[in-house]
Amino acid sequence: MSLKILLLVLVINVFLLGACSAPKPIQGVPDTSASAITLPPPSMEGINTHNHVFGTDADPDIITLGPKYGTNPDWPPYPNKYGMEFELEHGTPVLAPIDMVLIGFSNRNAERRTRGEQVDTPYNDLMLCFESASPDWPGMIIVVYHLVSSPLLLGHNVNPDCGECEEWGDRTQARGHLYFDTNDYEVSNEDDADKCEPLIGRTVKRGEVIGYAGSVGTHSMAAFCFKVSHTSENPTVERGNRYLHWVQPGTFFYWKCYTPESDFPSGVLAYPFEWEGYQLPAEQRDVDFKYDAN
Repeated sequence: MSLKILLLVLVINVFLLGACSAPKPIQGVPDTSASAITLPPPSMEGINTHNHVFGTDADPDIITLGPKYGTNPDWPPYPNKYGMEFELEHGTPVLAPIDMVLIGFSNRNAERRTRGEQVDTPYNDLMLCFESASPDWPGMIIVVYHLVSSPLLLGHNVNPDCGECEEWGDRTQARGHLYFDTNDYEVSNEDDADKCEPLIGRTVKRGEVIGYAGSVGTHSMAAFCFKVSHTSENPTVERGNRYLHWVQPGTFFYWKCYTPESDFPSGVLAYPFEWEGYQLPAEQRDVDFKYDAN
């Protein structure tokens, strides 16, 4: 083989390797998606009608995109709190606010959590992590926690090795991509997490059930956190994607009640609960409901 051909092959290989290793382009918020940093929806009819269900906001110091404060600024959050509770009764079905894919979970459900003289019984702390499958919110991460159970974990509360431990922190079963206040990372199979049989990679459509509201002591809720992809860097990230930003769910997004017939303007999220105009099938309102594996 001649020297020219060898050089040509080398150049082609270098080009191909560079193309394969090129980082994904940073995705910003589409101009057409309604939000606090773009524009409101074309019509406010049916929008933001149930914001009284919003609980304590995220910590303003962890918010790096959009409004720093949520709808309840007088309710002090704990430091680095990166989500907002929906105040729901224990066992209430929790619905997907948009189309999204399950990418990780952490099961820290416990009979109790002891902090000094404070003992919370029970301490439901099942967490699910999703990535948006909607073009309205490309690359956005959705974290839901303080769930008591989920139909996306086929073994949870079915297999005795995937339930709750006695004291919070004694065990954390985790798998997939997890997101926390200042970091995100992959976990392969922590503490026999496969016993929970997570449907990692499963897509859920807007309005489908993803879990059931849990309780911390007498306080029942489902907490939602949203990390939005943006071209600016997030200075709070210590490990993981620096182009994802925690936002205040109650003031960054516009919300609308879900029905299968509802028209959702671009960017508008579905309230993650049933309402007087829509209920799930009876079997899906049971906290023990599970999806099929296929």
